[in-house]
Amino acid sequence: MKTEFADLKEMHDYAWRLIIRGIVDKKSPARHPTFGTNGLEGMPELRTVVLRYADQKAANLEVHTDVESKKVEELKLNPNVGIHIWFPTNKLQVRIKAISEIKIGSGVIEQWEKVPNGSRVSYGTLPTPGTVIKTPFAYEKPAEFERFCVIKINIEEIDLTHLGTRHTRALYEKKTKWCGSWLAP
Repeated sequence: MKTEFADLKEMHDYAWRLIIRGIVDKKSPARHPTFGTNGLEGMPELRTVVLRYADQKAANLEVHTDVESKKVEELKLNPNVGIHIWFPTNKLQVRIKAISEIKIGSGVIEQWEKVPNGSRVSYGTLPTPGTVIKTPFAYEKPAEFERFCVIKINIEEIDLTHLGTRHTRALYEKKTKWCGSWLAP
């Protein structure tokens, strides 16, 4: 665990290692980031998602959802998203601003085939997610490929805050090729 950072590239690479770890380590805080959208009524909407893919070089992430979920409807109106991850052991906050892409159909067969059978029931809930139901279990969960959706998150900006011996904060932007700038924490 780092106690402080004095090098922008080192801080950026460190954060990415922690994020990528979330794909394979179910105990990693990056496994379940907070995903923010602009709600249909104009208010922020936050929810926990499961990180399924991360690529530092391409600066993108992927999460999966049911195409009938409210978040997909929100993203169709406004593709801008925010991601938040807090790594308590590492004392590192990661805030990401990004533009999402909704992917469905034949373009996501490869991802669908990697989803364990027991998890596929997350895509196909009847009635659709968010529908009012009369009792807690008045729904069915068939696995439906047609309802499987990949949200590709194309990162525009990463804001890192490390609460080490001395607090440090840095901003990395796609438009500057991720060079990074120190910010007052």
